[in-house]
Amino acid sequence: MYKFKSLHCYHCKSVILNLPDFEISKLDGLSFQCECCGHTNVLSGSKFSKGSDNDPLLNTFSFDALYQF
Repeated sequence: MYKFKSLHCYHCKSVILNLPDFEISKLDGLSFQCECCGHTNVLSGSKFSKGSDNDPLLNTFSFDALYQF
């Protein structure tokens, strides 16, 4: 049987991944965005750390681009 491990967001502590240990080791170094708080989490080993994005609430679209239909 597989032993599952839950990985939590570094900021809000919500669960982002729930996978077996051997699957988590395959994902080392990948970035995941938390659906609850929007922060970027980088998987290092078997824990999440802060990603390179500084502000999760920063809008990437300009105001002018919203009105170009």
